[in-house]
Amino acid sequence: MMSKTLQTIQTIVKVAKIVCNVAFVCSLVGAILCLVGIASVGFPSSVKIGGTTIHSIVGNSSGVSQGALYGKLAAGAIMCAASCVVSKLAVRYCSRELNDGTPFTLQGARGLLKLGICTICVPLGGIVAASICNAIVGNHFEGVPGLSVSGNGFVSAGAMLIFVSLICKYGAELSADTAEDERSRHVQTAIGNK
Repeated sequence: MMSKTLQTIQTIVKVAKIVCNVAFVCSLVGAILCLVGIASVGFPSSVKIGGTTIHSIVGNSSGVSQGALYGKLAAGAIMCAASCVVSKLAVRYCSRELNDGTPFTLQGARGLLKLGICTICVPLGGIVAASICNAIVGNHFEGVPGLSVSGNGFVSAGAMLIFVSLICKYGAELSADTAEDERSRHVQTAIGNK
């Protein structure tokens, strides 16, 4: 029978899996829309939505240059792709944890550690790639502002996942020790009864 605390943990993991699936879909849609935006900025008069063109939305009065749009949309596509990767890895971890029925397994702790590392590294790599992409666009167009994206949230979330993975690993080791002690007691009892 499952304890109330374990039931609560499993419920939280189920909710996290749903949230991560939603984040994956939203990030995928965001990346696709950024790519469509990049394509439509290149052909501003050919893309019409209800008689409105991209060029009329982002005209000279808005103060946004074509290069700035390219830079921001490219950076957005890269960051959305990074978010897709992290959210898909989180969904995979949640599915594995729900199949195990507990977060306190050595394999689950390793999976959570990898997720924590990826939560830090993938978005930071995305930030670097987006900055490089923005700089390249800035070399070809005038009026492209610098990119201002912070990775603090990703680093904090990744560090938290790494810390929780250590707790889960410790719980798995305690569980393994308890099971070993239980087996030893049964063997001693069986030997003593003979």
